[in-house]
Amino acid sequence: AVFGLGYVGCVTAACLAARGHRVAGVDTSEMKVACVEAGRAPFYEPGLEAIVAAERQAGRLRATVDAEAALAEADVALLCVGTPSERNGNLDLSYIRRVSEQIGAHLERRTRPLVVAVRSTVFPGTAEEVVWPALGRHPLARVVSNPEFLREGQAVEDFLAPSLLVVGGDDRASMEQVAGLYAGLPVEPCFVA
Repeated sequence: AVFGLGYVGCVTAACLAARGHRVAGVDTSEMKVACVEAGRAPFYEPGLEAIVAAERQAGRLRATVDAEAALAEADVALLCVGTPSERNGNLDLSYIRRVSEQIGAHLERRTRPLVVAVRSTVFPGTAEEVVWPALGRHPLARVVSNPEFLREGQAVEDFLAPSLLVVGGDDRASMEQVAGLYAGLPVEPCFVA
């Protein structure tokens, strides 16, 4: 499940689907969800619309406003929500906190672990200080960091031929599970404990 169908989230969801994964994109914007469901990208990025269309047609990519439905089959939840700058220069982490709480509310209905990977632009420590508490420190939750390195106008290219793949956390199996999402791409993962 990819939470957030903005710039990072939609590119991530579509490209992961193109790598053979079944992906559910989740967003509160019905317009973004409708675009993806219709096989269109919700914004312009070179190469993205063709991937969205192909993956929708193949049945590997879907979009929804229903977080519970997206999480029902998910083993990994990628947080790709916005973290806009505040007036004082800090990052607004309210979207990260809100989506983490939303995921946490659905953990009680799970019978298997869920790896929550923070892909949004955040400061070091956000996973431990914001995401983990918002998930209620649930025993089925595993939290890792998986920062994105996508440039606007070259995001699809950057995803498919990354210069760097970083996965951080304190649970090696979860880190390897997230790194495995990118298997086959021309990059060796860098694990940070």
